[in-house]
Amino acid sequence: MSARKAALAALHVHGAKTLEVRGALVGAGLTGTFHTWQTADRARNDEHIGGRAEESLRLGDDEYLVNESGNVRQLQGLLLLRQHTEDFIDDGGFVREPQYDKLDGEKQLPDGRSVYELTVSPPDGQSETLDLDTKSLMIDRISYDEEDGTSTEDFSDYKTFAGELLAQKEIDSNGDHSYDITRYAEIIDVDRPLKDGVFAIPQNSEIQTDKPVTVPLEEHQGHYYVHVTIGGHRYLFLLDTGAQSVVLDLRVASAEGLKPEGHLEVAGAQRTGGMAIAALDSIQIGGAVLPVHVVTVLSLQGATGSYDADGVLGYPFFASAEVSIDPAAQTLTFGKPGTLHVKGDAIAVDDDRQLIEIQAKVNNTPGRFVVDTGNSTELLLFAPFMRAHPNLVEFQQRQFATDYGVGGSVPAMSAIIDELDIGSYRLFNRYTNLMLAQRGAFADRFDAGNIGMAILKNFIVTFDLANAKMYVQRGPAFDDGRYRERLEHFQP
Repeated sequence: MSARKAALAALHVHGAKTLEVRGALVGAGLTGTFHTWQTADRARNDEHIGGRAEESLRLGDDEYLVNESGNVRQLQGLLLLRQHTEDFIDDGGFVREPQYDKLDGEKQLPDGRSVYELTVSPPDGQSETLDLDTKSLMIDRISYDEEDGTSTEDFSDYKTFAGELLAQKEIDSNGDHSYDITRYAEIIDVDRPLKDGVFAIPQNSEIQTDKPVTVPLEEHQGHYYVHVTIGGHRYLFLLDTGAQSVVLDLRVASAEGLKPEGHLEVAGAQRTGGMAIAALDSIQIGGAVLPVHVVTVLSLQGATGSYDADGVLGYPFFASAEVSIDPAAQTLTFGKPGTLHVKGDAIAVDDDRQLIEIQAKVNNTPGRFVVDTGNSTELLLFAPFMRAHPNLVEFQQRQFATDYGVGGSVPAMSAIIDELDIGSYRLFNRYTNLMLAQRGAFADRFDAGNIGMAILKNFIVTFDLANAKMYVQRGPAFDDGRYRERLEHFQP
């Protein structure tokens, strides 16, 4: 690391008290702008691309993200670990504390650059790969595990501005370069006063209603749907905690006169293109108004099997309200955060990735699971988790199955697990699909699997994301499966 220090000294790098950068974003058929502000212990990054606006905020050790619908979440799980490593690299921690670095050797990047490859593993972060240029000792690339693959950040065109070193070009990629986003720094201000309030935490966007609202649910093939109103027209939306946005089918977006932008990728059952974004102020649900600002637009044909939804009510709904689902009564009750009288076991939730993820156990093996109301089956176990635990599930014969989602169908093998533990509840003889997908949401490296509605219908489930909690209360149709017949042939 002495060579890195010498390279920075030769460029007269000494850091700045304040840094403000503005520039352009280009990629995936969209254009936009970014604006960053930074001091020694605080940082903010705003991005506006197409119709989507997102913000990240760091206040000391606390990290916040604001999505395009205005939902504010304080990071506490996977993304917090990643952000801690990013901060450690950004402020030079990997140079000051080399005991957290491991030199993996010299290699060549796909574009021909020769680099020294390091694995950086700070104590409060996740491991990431750092590539230092062999000639300039500048950071050429940062790589990290994300979902089903590896994402990269490539840096170039370094220049020193009043003692502050800055890469004027950055390319962010998930490996499919059709969807790369490039950042071009254009205006750089060093050691100038920052505007008041720039580091204020925004208010979370909330459902607009005076009191809790209860609406009926419709069940079709194990999926639960709710009626919504857009532009005076009524539609049927899938209730889906496994969706990271509010989604409109292409035909609904066309009927409402929306103008989709971009060609983006969605990691559904498979990674696929065809996703766009469009501006939409709000959606009405039972007389309440859900501010959304931006929706995802794509074809939902076949996403839930043979019954096609008009749209998907995903994370922004659950982040804007306190939500209770009673499958036995087929009702959905929701209100502003803190207005429902919750009952049942409280389970800690991580929603860093705009999913509802909890800790549970399969056959006494702990894992991280997505709670997915958009999944009609009982349980899915993902391939990376199964590879890490090859003897977890025993089955006498191979029975193949098919699961559906955005992007099409994926193959799986059917099995029955002895026990699934959620909170204090022990559930036995659960039908399970062992997912064979190597890409897409069902190949996630961080999650063990997916807990679906066929499990959740045993409970009244309340989601209180404002307090990072989920509550499960025994429902009238509760069956722990203890005496369930273990059929050799079944349809999960």
